[in-house]
Amino acid sequence: MAGELAFAAPRAEEMTEVAVGLGSSVVTGLAEGVVIKMAPALGALQPVLTWGTLLGVPLIGVAGALFTRGMIGDAFQGVANAGAGILGYSLPALIAPYMPTEKKAGEGARGGGVKQLPAGPEFAAQRAQAQARAGMEF
Repeated sequence: MAGELAFAAPRAEEMTEVAVGLGSSVVTGLAEGVVIKMAPALGALQPVLTWGTLLGVPLIGVAGALFTRGMIGDAFQGVANAGAGILGYSLPALIAPYMPTEKKAGEGARGGGVKQLPAGPEFAAQRAQAQARAGMEF
């Protein structure tokens, strides 16, 4: 057991493993970032493309890493690592709209108790009064 933990100069195999894993992680991160950034432009396909990419990339990486050896396995491990990192980074923002929120008494759907005035010239006097009460000067 004492020989399991040792500090020494890395061999060529270890350096290659790290370089291939890091390279595939960078490429995966770039590709996944582009796909997720362009997904809102596709309209109805956005949720399918976003969730499919965020869940599919780590799964493909894990499957490839488990069933291949050598540099290909190292590359798949980098894909799995990058995909899992992006999933962990993106998950809070993606599930936030589905989380229940507590509303205080008197709060509407938007804005905490703030009355929103509609646009138009007929409400200009009311908007001016509201701005004057808020202390805004022009």
